[in-house]
Amino acid sequence: MQPTMMKAAVARARWTLWALLFAAAASAAFAQNDRTRTAPPRSEAQWLQAMQTAAQRVNFSGTLVYQRGTEVRASRIVHLFDGTRSHERVQMLDGVPREFIRRGDEVQCIFPDARRVVIERRPGQESFPAITNADPAEILERYTLRLGEVERVAGVECQVIHVEPKDTLRYGYKLWVDRASGLLLKAQTLNERNDVLEQMAFVDVRVGERVDRSQLKPSWSTEGWRVDRSEHRSVDLAQLGWKVVPPAGFRKMLEVARRIGPGQNAGRSAMQVVYSDGLATVSVFIEPGATEPTAEYAQSQGPTSAYSLRVADASVTVIGEVPPATVKAMAQSVEFQQRR
Repeated sequence: MQPTMMKAAVARARWTLWALLFAAAASAAFAQNDRTRTAPPRSEAQWLQAMQTAAQRVNFSGTLVYQRGTEVRASRIVHLFDGTRSHERVQMLDGVPREFIRRGDEVQCIFPDARRVVIERRPGQESFPAITNADPAEILERYTLRLGEVERVAGVECQVIHVEPKDTLRYGYKLWVDRASGLLLKAQTLNERNDVLEQMAFVDVRVGERVDRSQLKPSWSTEGWRVDRSEHRSVDLAQLGWKVVPPAGFRKMLEVARRIGPGQNAGRSAMQVVYSDGLATVSVFIEPGATEPTAEYAQSQGPTSAYSLRVADASVTVIGEVPPATVKAMAQSVEFQQRR
């Protein structure tokens, strides 16, 4: 392989790794107590609260379709709230078989082709239809919400909500929310030209019906499979000499060190700090001693942007569902001061 091709392959592999870690870890930034008790007619803030509560406490099942450019993927989701905690099963219907089983804060990622289970702790729910756990007041500081028309999604009447950013640091959204339950049934991420960068939508859904616990069991018996636990420990980057300047409106939610290679006794170690503005999430990964990248490197896929560079002897990668200029500015803000 030629050097330029090798560098490109390494860059793509690193970007994919950061993207996976970003998606898995952003959820740990959010854990909240339910404070929601609303009924139509609702204000913009009450719609946000209704979406939070429904995603956690309403039983639902259905088929989701994810679209980004020419990429289309489908999954089957079943969600049960037992009065204390949420239980969920997500089954990928396209490509390599995979399933994700949630029991409260614990998520099992099942990879049958590798006969492997990865167990992670993810406080709070982070994936569609649970797109936010933040205080609505925090979101309204950075976004303007505007109620639109009533439209149907998967046969259900939904309130359309336009979520418009107040600056260029973040993307906008268009949401379709079940008027009866408050459950989010469709979401689009929009750029400054109102182009759709990404869409998640139910194509069939049952809301508020009884869910049998047998529907939450994995499709395979995992007896004898390899089981890995994804562990991390809290760190203080400032104490270690690192400084990160987040974009306006982004608050630090999580600061940890984790293994980023295969298994828990191998691979490399990196520090991760997660920031959120209530809707968008950005992660900063700092990997001391890494040899790549040797130069600044940017990449975008749909709404996800990444920017990598070197600071001191470390690789720094910033990745998030924000415009490319936001992750670039954040990456270039990272500084290291040797402790004396």
